Amino acid sequence: MTPVDRSRHWLGIDAAAYELPGQPIDIEAWATRHAYRRERVEAIVESGCRYFHVAPEIGEVELATRAVGRLIDEAGLAPSEVDLLVHVHTQQFSVPAAPRSLPHEVAKAHRMRPLWSASVAQLNCVSIAAGIRAVDALFSAYAQANAALIVSVDRVYGEDYRLRQMSGIQCDGAACLLITRDSARNRIGEVAIRNYAEWHPGSDAVASIEREMIAMEWQYTREIMSAASDMSGVPVDGFAKILPHNADLRGWRSLCRAMNISAERLFEDNIFRRGHACCSDFAINLADAGFAALDAGRHVMGVMQSNTGAFAAVTLHPHSGETDDGS
Repeated sequence: MTPVDRSRHWLGIDAAAYELPGQPIDIEAWATRHAYRRERVEAIVESGCRYFHVAPEIGEVELATRAVGRLIDEAGLAPSEVDLLVHVHTQQFSVPAAPRSLPHEVAKAHRMRPLWSASVAQLNCVSIAAGIRAVDALFSAYAQANAALIVSVDRVYGEDYRLRQMSGIQCDGAACLLITRDSARNRIGEVAIRNYAEWHPGSDAVASIEREMIAMEWQYTREIMSAASDMSGVPVDGFAKILPHNADLRGWRSLCRAMNISAERLFEDNIFRRGHACCSDFAINLADAGFAALDAGRHVMGVMQSNTGAFAAVTLHPHSGETDDGS
């Protein structure tokens, strides 16, 4: 795995925004209503998860449109400035039925006329990292492009599928990232992705696959974090914030201990209070904690796991390239 050649341009993330509908729901009362086994609920609470968001009457397009609208308002972005629009998602059913197009409808709702728009999927929660890579390639292909939006959105269809194995609870929501050429705010460093094809059926498919996948996922996560660190030239302990996917706090804490990452560097708050919003976790955590570290001149790493064998880590760096010790 070699670093991406960005000799022709540098990209950075200027802004992030998200839409988590309604008030947070407590897993305890919700699980009682839906007759989930008590031992499973207790295991998930013990894993650090508690609250999440549900949007039973809000479609994917509306969630995505709201997230983009929030970013436009907060960043002062003119819709005409958006040159590229990339949609990513985890759940294969988190899209409107054909012939509808989520990126087209979101662009139309905000009167955007991008040069290019399409969807990236198949890597589940790692699709967000693939989307960042796609934007990088698109900036090379479209020399006139200066701003791109990555829009992520997922919903759970049916409460029987909301719990994530024994370590998390899936959340309905959407988010977006504004990526710009030669950003004055920060720099996207390396996007490391590894896909282990033997796990493609997914850890929910067969009990034996689930056991084997869970046994290996933290080793794969450690490897991808180390790969991104090596590629970026910043040691793992030089990242002031590690932005995880928002599930399995026990697993993340164990991994950090194994990698000698101090506890305060792991941004764990949203595991408890947000729920796992699939592809949107990275943007949510960046908005809530990552930007503060970057703006203070520190390095940040976002880490993504999927249940189908894909793993990724994205490094982000302060604009100046200078940092303190990250503590």
